[in-house]
Amino acid sequence: MKKFLTIILLSALLFASCSKDAQLAPVNETEGKATLTFDAVVGTSDFALDKDFTVGTKTWNFTQLRYWVSNVVLVKANGEEYAVPNSYYLIEENKAAETNSAYIYPANKRESIELAGIPAGDYKAIRFSLGVPEKYNNNLSLQAGELSQLNGMTNVSWMWATSYIFSSLKGKVTEAATTKTIVVETGLNTNFKTVTLNLPSALHISSAKSTAILLNADVTRITDGIDIMSTPVVGATQATVMAAVAANYSGKVFTVKSAQ
Repeated sequence: MKKFLTIILLSALLFASCSKDAQLAPVNETEGKATLTFDAVVGTSDFALDKDFTVGTKTWNFTQLRYWVSNVVLVKANGEEYAVPNSYYLIEENKAAETNSAYIYPANKRESIELAGIPAGDYKAIRFSLGVPEKYNNNLSLQAGELSQLNGMTNVSWMWATSYIFSSLKGKVTEAATTKTIVVETGLNTNFKTVTLNLPSALHISSAKSTAILLNADVTRITDGIDIMSTPVVGATQATVMAAVAANYSGKVFTVKSAQ
């Protein structure tokens, strides 16, 4: 009887040990996905087309916001980086527009992109560029990601010679009863800028859960420090002002609202 009880006790201990080991066994996490959203705002208000926004002494009314996001990179807590392959995306909010052909570019609002194949781990930062890399900007016949002459880029107002326009903000601004039509664009290889944003805390990405990174894009910061009433049109012939706009995109426009 005593021997029998000993066998039962040893069996129970062995079972408990196995159960504990099973509970402590690491979960084999696989690649995850993340939704990256660029939420356009005007100060503290949601961005919208054909709506008046009063900021200081100026009233703004926008008809278009477009920009290229390229080379998205996620940075792990240990410093390792994951570069999203072929990450070239057109973020836009615009109305239907005529092109230099019979084609009418449709109205569209696109602010979110899906990033896939992300190695499981904890991430502390995100990095991306505003514009199109020189390799593709100098040769429109090359395609990668969403880069294409057919992606709403056949409009002559969207291209300088053989290069892309990196960003475009259009609309009107009024100050002291004076209204100006604004066309604020960036382009040229020297204005290809990179944005690095730290996340509020380490973000765990894996196949176990859905992940979302929400960025705010404050449109009022695009023209920060620029006398927009004196220079309502910014393009290749306003190189100095255009460089200032590009610097605003890289250093002032984007902030992290949440990452979860």
